Amino acid sequence: MFIPRQPVVDNQFCEYVETSTTTGVGGTIAHAGAAVFIGHGSGNTALESLVTMFQTGTPSAATPVFGFLMQKVKTGYHEVHPAGYILKQDFGSSDAIAQSSYDTSGNIDGTQKVPVGVAHDGGIWDTTHYTSDNGTPTVVGNFAAVEAGQILYVHKGVASKMGMLTNVVGQDHAMALYPSYGDEVAAGADIFGAAALVIKGVSAAKAFSTYSNQTLYPIRVKLLV
Repeated sequence: MFIPRQPVVDNQFCEYVETSTTTGVGGTIAHAGAAVFIGHGSGNTALESLVTMFQTGTPSAATPVFGFLMQKVKTGYHEVHPAGYILKQDFGSSDAIAQSSYDTSGNIDGTQKVPVGVAHDGGIWDTTHYTSDNGTPTVVGNFAAVEAGQILYVHKGVASKMGMLTNVVGQDHAMALYPSYGDEVAAGADIFGAAALVIKGVSAAKAFSTYSNQTLYPIRVKLLV
C-alpha cells in the first residue's frame, strides 16, 4: 500500500525492467513503495530508462535512488490461463502486470518491460513498505519505533526487505544513496543518504505487525529523492 496524502505533481512514468521470472500466477515482482534506481538495457535498448528495485547485490556500488514505485508490479497468469490473460479484478486496479517474454523456441523465459508510475521528491505518502528491525525480523523485541522527524534510508541487504524504507543505518540496513543528507561514516565508506522524512510514525509493535504481514500500520513520509 502506497497512498498519496497530497497531489503529487512530480511523478514520471518509466518502465520496470525485464525480469527472468518464468512463473505466471499473478505473483509480486515489486511492491508499491519500493525504492528504484535508473538502469538501462543493452544493445538497441541501451538508451532506454528502465527502473529496477534495490535488492541483494543490485546494484553493487553506490547508486542514486530515482524514486518509489507507485504501483505493485506482478506477473501474468500463464500457469493457469493463456499468456496475456487478465483477470476481471485487474481492470481498474493500479497494479502493473508484466506479461511474458519468449525465447526463440517460443518458451517463456521471463517477463517483459512494463510501464510504471514513480513517485519523487516533495510528495507526502502513506506507506506500509518499511521495516525498523535490527537484524532479526522474526523477533518483536528487535523492532524499534518509527518516530516523527526521523530520516529513513533504503534497505538493500536481505531479499525479504528489498527496497524497503528503514530507520536503521549500518550493516546491510541501508544502501549508499545520492543525493545524501547524511555524513560520511568513515573515510572511503558509503554515505547513507536520506530517502524520506517521517511525518507520522508507529510503535515498535505496529512496525513488527506490519513487517510480519499481520495488521498493516502505515507510516506517513515526505519523500526526499
